[in-house]
Amino acid sequence: MNLIVITCPQCQFSRDVPGDKIPAAARQVNCPHCGEKFPLPPRELPTTPDSTPLQEEAPATRQETPAESQPPEQAPVTASSPTPPLADAAASKPRRVPFAFTGTASAYFGIWIVNALLKIITLGLYSPWAKVRKRRYFFGNTLVDQANFDYLADPMALLRGMLLAFALYMGYGLVSNLIPIIGQILGLTVFLAIPWLIVRSRMFNCRYSNHRNIRFGFVPNYREAYIAYAGLPFLSIFTAGLLLPYAAWRQKRFIVEQTSYGRTPFTFHANPRDFYIIALKTFGMLLLVIALFSAGGMASATSFASLSRADFQEPAVVILIIGAYFTLMAAYLMVVLFWQVRVINLTWSSTRLGPHRLSSKLRTRDMLWIYLSSGLAIMFSFGLLIPWAAVRMARYRVSRTALVVHGDLDSFVNTVANDVDAAGEEIGDLFDVDIELGF
Repeated sequence: MNLIVITCPQCQFSRDVPGDKIPAAARQVNCPHCGEKFPLPPRELPTTPDSTPLQEEAPATRQETPAESQPPEQAPVTASSPTPPLADAAASKPRRVPFAFTGTASAYFGIWIVNALLKIITLGLYSPWAKVRKRRYFFGNTLVDQANFDYLADPMALLRGMLLAFALYMGYGLVSNLIPIIGQILGLTVFLAIPWLIVRSRMFNCRYSNHRNIRFGFVPNYREAYIAYAGLPFLSIFTAGLLLPYAAWRQKRFIVEQTSYGRTPFTFHANPRDFYIIALKTFGMLLLVIALFSAGGMASATSFASLSRADFQEPAVVILIIGAYFTLMAAYLMVVLFWQVRVINLTWSSTRLGPHRLSSKLRTRDMLWIYLSSGLAIMFSFGLLIPWAAVRMARYRVSRTALVVHGDLDSFVNTVANDVDAAGEEIGDLFDVDIELGF
């Protein structure tokens, strides 16, 4: 009897199961001990009965052939020679699998308004549950290859981390007021802890995120984190910012290459030159914006100087100043978004997962329109359209992302990971440290 050993990667529960008892179409199994779902191990298919007669008839066929000593590679091809099916040839070609977002503004509005009200009623204690509900909604509505992502964090773990972060924050504020010099030292300590917070936050979020019941992981490397997020940005001060593109490259490479899907690590294939090209284009766009507004300001000043006091219309001048201010803000936002969009596209498109690669095709003008129109909608709705803006942005970003698949997506193996505390995640949130993936 062909026995297959099935071991749960979560709790290591193991059982021997007869191979003939497993349906041929089965892909996953539920652990009876902990309830974890995981892929079945590869198993050998039974030999078909038709293959035996062909092997028995082979000697008889060779007796009728005069050239018995002919090498196998020169033997004539018979009708029984196997040929690769068309399905296998088609499966070997890369295919583009787009990401999809199925969430709606109306569904998320219900989650958002309940979260907001409960956070007010509980004086913020509901924040961990609100964060988990929000992430589960966006993860659960993000699909690739018709399978959604999951966020499995425990709100109680987040609550413990939030209480610790709040205690540290209150202690920092109290000491800063009583003994300013010690407060400055503590502030420097918080700054130096940013790389540690980034690593701990990534470990926590990856540990409790999965797709197709295979969890993500993040391998801590504090030395590289301090180089990328503290050392290089500090040294860029003495190089007039020339090290910033290189620092951005090191940061993206660190985040990507320390992340894994099951036992398969992500790899990063961009180089510093790509980031410097984006930086030069961004700087050129900034210089163009400055030149255009300087020319416009000089022209406006000349026109106003030629007007007499009777021709001077104060409301028109106020409208012109307000319009110039918002135009300048829009131009500045366009420059910032140009850098962010190009870096996001480069980072995603330079990321590989085994033989597969990711692809991102965001456009600056689309992002600029979404930001400006969503900002106006939120302002005129007194904040009630925040869920609509969040879903709108998520849908756009997900729709411009795809996975270029070479082969199939069923070959990944899950891994066993220890629980990670949420202290880094909550401390980073409380001190307003940006510890998102960044792409």
